[in-house]
Amino acid sequence: MTVAVTDALIAFYARCEQLWQAQDFVPQQEFDSEWDSPCFIEASSSMSLLAGHKAWLPVKREEITSFNNIESALNIDLDPQIADFFGAYFSDHMPASFNDEVIELVQVWSADDFDRLQENMIAHLMMKKTLKQPPTLFIASCADDMQIIALDNVSGEVVRETLGKGITAVLAPDLASFIDMLTPVLPVQ
Repeated sequence: MTVAVTDALIAFYARCEQLWQAQDFVPQQEFDSEWDSPCFIEASSSMSLLAGHKAWLPVKREEITSFNNIESALNIDLDPQIADFFGAYFSDHMPASFNDEVIELVQVWSADDFDRLQENMIAHLMMKKTLKQPPTLFIASCADDMQIIALDNVSGEVVRETLGKGITAVLAPDLASFIDMLTPVLPVQ
């Protein structure tokens, strides 16, 4: 386990909760019994929730999951930072500001969502191989749908990538450093 990534996530979630409390904001998600999550919490009487919504908070997983199935299927070793990033907590996607740009950290909502993430990660890695580009692992979306923030699987650096074209900039030397640079913003609800 990469303690630095987990610690950076814990600190980021704490900054989010501080912002939420300061703004009297309750993170909430529309409830769908077929898309349940351990993140849902019991609402207090003081919480103002939208109709059909439930309050939620990031929650630590009982055990960190791995990407061994992806590694076996694609015959690739994945940077261990990615397992800690996606495997230590359940959470909804988290908006954040990075260098004055609002991005959205991709997070895992439930065990079913983790399965979906793995399928998307396999498709992304196969596309990278087809394009003869170094493997990257997406971690955040950008306002420009053609750009993503990703973990470079070779160097361990966090990079900006234009889909189909490859890496355009190095943003941080590692995932923990990148997370430490994020400023939480309120989600649009």
